Amino acid sequence: MIRAISIRFMIILCCAFAVLHVVLGIANLDMVSSIWPPIAAMGIYLGVTVLVLWPGPGRLSSPVAFLALLAVVTMTVLVNSVLPRTTWPGYASWHMAATYTLLVVVNLRGRVALSWCGAVLSLVLTTWWASGTSLGIVGGLMMNIATVGWLTIATLIGRLLGTNDRQVDDYSADAVAAADWYAAERALNVSRTQWIHHVQELAGQALTRIADPDYELTDADRQEFLLIEARFRDEIRGRVLATEEVLEAARRARERGVTVRLLDDRRQDLAPRVLAAVSEKVVSILNQARGGTVTARARPSGGNAAVTILASREGEAAPTLVEVPDSRAQ
Repeated sequence: MIRAISIRFMIILCCAFAVLHVVLGIANLDMVSSIWPPIAAMGIYLGVTVLVLWPGPGRLSSPVAFLALLAVVTMTVLVNSVLPRTTWPGYASWHMAATYTLLVVVNLRGRVALSWCGAVLSLVLTTWWASGTSLGIVGGLMMNIATVGWLTIATLIGRLLGTNDRQVDDYSADAVAAADWYAAERALNVSRTQWIHHVQELAGQALTRIADPDYELTDADRQEFLLIEARFRDEIRGRVLATEEVLEAARRARERGVTVRLLDDRRQDLAPRVLAAVSEKVVSILNQARGGTVTARARPSGGNAAVTILASREGEAAPTLVEVPDSRAQ
């Protein structure tokens, strides 16, 4: 159903019309040659009205829409068969109003083509019936003016409100996209600001010394600068492995002449339990190293190993390889 129209309002309005049509039909049963066909038509009308008004997602289902068309044909045949043939039937032809009410609901619930098929069927049946009465073909066409008119209005309104719904969707999508962009920019600014503060905290004094033309750099200064640069490299290249404990252990190992490499090929956070085990193992190996190279690498997700740690020293027959299993792959 068109979202711009309140579903509750549509249900209440259509129920009111349905009751009115039935009341008018009952009040004019004295004009028909038999009361049973109109009463049967009233039962069909009320039952199908409940089905087409029953709330549901999306368009009206095809079975219910075709059932509504069948109800229109059945109502028209039943009521027309007992209408007076020599005078204008008046409210005894209540089924015409019931027909366009039913078809308007079908139309607004997304079955536009089927609703017009119902209108054409009603027009043909009523005109064919009227051609054999004093009303003639013109009278039959006049009986369908309201059906065609209301269905035309419903189609135009449906198109207008459908366009409105699409515009609302577009505006909503634009608003969400703008909010996402703003949030991403905000997060980027926050991250950038935090990184700048981090760099100032770690390297602020070193950069001040380097920028001072009157300051004489010592070997200890140069060593400190190399350690600071190595820490930044660890944080960028090691990412998930660059916990505070690992970074401190890497610094101490470098001070002892160990070459340390922290590499993240995973690009995905480790589970907290796995990360704790990895940090403990890397720190242990770094603390034991007295030279050579220690490479800790976070492996791509999906494999059995979350992290591999390779420690090698000159003169050793073979490097030491330690693997920390990935609990997600087990």
